Amino acid sequence: MEKRKLIREGGLAIGYLEGKNAVLDAAFFGCEAGRRLIRMGHQIHWRPAIAQQLEQKEEKGQSVHVRIYQLKEQVDPSKKFISYERLYQQFGGISESDYKSVFNGKLNAKEPEEIYELLNETLLPKGYRGHRLTVSDVVVCISEENVRCWYVDMDGFVPITFKEEN
Repeated sequence: MEKRKLIREGGLAIGYLEGKNAVLDAAFFGCEAGRRLIRMGHQIHWRPAIAQQLEQKEEKGQSVHVRIYQLKEQVDPSKKFISYERLYQQFGGISESDYKSVFNGKLNAKEPEEIYELLNETLLPKGYRGHRLTVSDVVVCISEENVRCWYVDMDGFVPITFKEEN
């Protein structure tokens, strides 16, 4: 199950894809994820306790504490969805007071590209209260070793210094 794409329902890993086949936990028979996969032409194999196995594997995996910040609704619209370079040129960079926290939890991903993928799936993680990850959002990864922050830019991620306010 190492290199297989996980299938999630309500933030919980309930199965995985193997080519055109999907293996899903039998306890989730009839779930929306299963119906969607069938509509997409995947063959479903229902197996008991797959979700539990995946959960145990994720707990042993490389999960990291992640915080996602998105611009507040009342922020100047010209600050939204622009490149970091333009934000820096026009406004001097990121203003922490413009942002609100929309997610604070563990994800089984360490790099911003992996987090981006997870936060653009059909079902977002439990506790996620924002729109899908997009340009102008801020991603913060907190591990025992360090805190890393990125601005979601037009074509990637820009490392930034982002001081959190409680």
